[in-house]
Amino acid sequence: GLHLHARLRSLVGHGVLAVRGMGLWAGVDIDPRLGTGKKLSMALAQRGVLVKDTHGSTLRFAPPLVITAGEIDWAVEQFASVLAEAGS
Repeated sequence: GLHLHARLRSLVGHGVLAVRGMGLWAGVDIDPRLGTGKKLSMALAQRGVLVKDTHGSTLRFAPPLVITAGEIDWAVEQFASVLAEAGS
């Protein structure tokens, strides 16, 4: 979980407002100017990353317990790309 949270926190200031959670659960507050959580979750799904939109502009990440650090890196890279596209 530490790797997931560290990677997600690296996006604070780049479309992410805050990251919180425990273990492999993470809640990520996104800048509402980039769109709704629903919109971003659908864009992530098209890239193969499944997240749950909650409370309008919050995304919930809950990957499987067997996820590797490399898979986390790939998922967060997809998230960063979606945020960048939403901000352009």
